Amino acid sequence: YGMSCDGQDPSVKHKRELKKELAKSAWNDDVKIPFLNKIESGREKLYKILHEVMVMHKKEDINLPKPIFKQGEVTIFIPPSVQSTIVDTVHSAGNDTAAYLEAMANLGVSGRRLVSEELRREIELKCKGSARFDLLLSEYLGTDSFQSLVDEKQAQYIVEAVKRERSELNARGGSIPDDSNAPITAATSSNNVACDRRPIKVVVYSQSHSNLLSVAEYIYRSFQAENIAELTEGKIADMAYELGRFRNSYKEGKKCRICGGWNDYNGKKLIGCRRLLMEVCDAEGRTFLIEPERVNRAVGQVEFNESNNGAVGTPVDMIRLGGAPLSDYRISHKNWQVGDSLCINARGDHPLFQKRWSHNQWAAYGSDRCMELAEKDNFQGRDGFLGPLPDYEERCDSVHVKLNKWQVCGKFHGKNRWYLGPTLEDVDLEKELQDVFILLLDAKLSHGLDLSFVTH
Repeated sequence: YGMSCDGQDPSVKHKRELKKELAKSAWNDDVKIPFLNKIESGREKLYKILHEVMVMHKKEDINLPKPIFKQGEVTIFIPPSVQSTIVDTVHSAGNDTAAYLEAMANLGVSGRRLVSEELRREIELKCKGSARFDLLLSEYLGTDSFQSLVDEKQAQYIVEAVKRERSELNARGGSIPDDSNAPITAATSSNNVACDRRPIKVVVYSQSHSNLLSVAEYIYRSFQAENIAELTEGKIADMAYELGRFRNSYKEGKKCRICGGWNDYNGKKLIGCRRLLMEVCDAEGRTFLIEPERVNRAVGQVEFNESNNGAVGTPVDMIRLGGAPLSDYRISHKNWQVGDSLCINARGDHPLFQKRWSHNQWAAYGSDRCMELAEKDNFQGRDGFLGPLPDYEERCDSVHVKLNKWQVCGKFHGKNRWYLGPTLEDVDLEKELQDVFILLLDAKLSHGLDLSFVTH
């Protein structure tokens, strides 16, 4: 995009000025304007240019303080049931290969491993003395159940360290996120910790994608979702957005006027709200939409049986939730099934939810046409609206309903089908402060990043 021409010939000078104008115009059209508008083509063009002209430096060239490495250790206890299985098998199995295989199956050893000839040979070779104990223990340490214990302990270690550091920072007066005002101490100095007011930022990194996700699952149980940014998978625009949240502690997007849902802006035009809404039906046959956060819990078999026919739908088995409590049902739509029995909060004036529009307002926005389309599809289609909740009087905090379906808000309120009200296109972009202090970093997406971008 930049050119130079030698010589003082007027025609040459004119050509040079013309080429400079063309280059400037091309820069604005191809790079500057698209990049500032967060359009992917502008980012790609800028990357291509920078790749050709960037000057590379080693860390030594810019005099970064050396990091301090502290090795953490966690202790993991073998569950008593596993200990009993191993000890009993060692004492009773003798040279019986089948008994060892049965014990390993009970310990959680994979089916593929159990049928392998290699394992059978190891059992035959080690069916004497202490080798039997070591073999059973070694096989257990390679199971998914033990790896789950490891991941839980690692997450616990991380959570405790984060909470401890944030508590100590608050004791020093809290963080000063502004680089120009925050007292910065050398990373290698332990003498000036008392005046270090930089925000606590944590990167959780793993070379194993599955291990990272497993540890992250436990971390999410200890912190709010907004405290965590993820560089684990996705497109470059999504990754840039998450990295921006982590570095700057704010998110950028639009809030839906219908449901109050937040829609992240990552460069693509926001048209329809992407917040999930649930269509439910109560015992009296009334059908309405709710936000997932209104779900108190999924109704299990015991509560279903004790409800005196108050519960509707099908009770939810905890096994489907992966052992998580029924109160965590709303967290992931992957656990939902049509017909699930739920207990919800149907309070209309709930302070944590956006106030819903009146029936008159919805009528002006086309709700009558919405109901016509819904009836035409026997209420199996995409149409629905987030109208006022039924009046349950005193029992509004605990209402039993059945899950009919779920989809994003923008599909329920289809602009091209019936909805005449305001959409995300009518809403201005806004920034919202967030306390983001954890970044989950996958090895595949860490190229070009260095821990110094966190420390310094």
